[in-house]
Amino acid sequence: MLRIRKGTRTMSVEQAADDKQLIKELERQLAEFQGNADKLSKEVESLQGANSSLSQQLESQRAETHQMQLMLEQIQREMRMQYLAAVKSFSNLMELRSPQLAAHGLRVAELARLIAKELHASESALQDIYVAALLHDIGKLGLSDDTLFKPVVELKGDARVALMKHPMKAQAAFHGVSEMVHVSEIIRHHHERYDGQGFPDGLEGDGIPLGARILAVAEDYDELQQGWLASKAFDELQAQAFLVGAAGKRYDPKVIAVLPTALVKLKAAEKANEKILHGEDLYEGLVLARDFEGPDGFMWLSKGQVVSRHFIDRVREAEQQHGVQLKIYTVKTANSRNASSSKDATLQPAQQTGHVAL
Repeated sequence: MLRIRKGTRTMSVEQAADDKQLIKELERQLAEFQGNADKLSKEVESLQGANSSLSQQLESQRAETHQMQLMLEQIQREMRMQYLAAVKSFSNLMELRSPQLAAHGLRVAELARLIAKELHASESALQDIYVAALLHDIGKLGLSDDTLFKPVVELKGDARVALMKHPMKAQAAFHGVSEMVHVSEIIRHHHERYDGQGFPDGLEGDGIPLGARILAVAEDYDELQQGWLASKAFDELQAQAFLVGAAGKRYDPKVIAVLPTALVKLKAAEKANEKILHGEDLYEGLVLARDFEGPDGFMWLSKGQVVSRHFIDRVREAEQQHGVQLKIYTVKTANSRNASSSKDATLQPAQQTGHVAL
């Protein structure tokens, strides 16, 4: 066998050939590996480029989404403002037609809201019920005073028919105001009865919208005390007893069940936010917490209205004429002035203030 000396190691020709072959194979594999590495590197660069492009697209989409959200919020704010403007306009119409009717709406709205809360209504439902209660008599604006405030049991013929149309007239008044769809449905059905004997559609039981069932109870509680529903005015306990006695017939028993709790909370809220003043304590800018009826039996100023110079002079004159101190329930505020400053503020005669008579 031919041997070749290489350094200190001796190998055969065959071994040398094998080593060369091994080296060539290793070189080939190394070249292949390098080629694969280069190819992989290019693929990585390509993926990085694609990822960068994707990141830019995602960022662009996020910016577009954010812009769309801002636009949507702006549209919602504008719709909300339009809705509130519509509510205010309708409320102002009622106040112009009859302060008594508007004040009735405020009282009914507050009680309806508390009843709805006891029944765990959603926030959106609470709003719809409150607004519906506030404006539930908007369909009565065209009625004569005689029909408007005459007890329902005493209305006959055309007057009774005209009164029974007011829920449908109210719904028609809100036509085209998308935010008022649920409100108008509540108003349309607030004279339905739980036993199906109501109007305008003769709905019964849970087929009547919950807001309408709540409104029926809140409205009748107030109207009974105003003398608009029965032939005589009821006191609070009599009105509540009437409602309880008609549960399952006129009214939803579930609504009646939470009425006592709602009334307790209503009274507590009124007392916590009220301050009783007399004529000598009044000053301009105060806000009434309750309707004020003068000694003549007429409403002089409704709840939520601002005390004017003319009102102050009327109250003081009535107190002097009748020899009694009248109670005026005003909204308690943190910056209420003391009695002495209140009196000083009311020394100017009404003619110098420029206020119009209420």
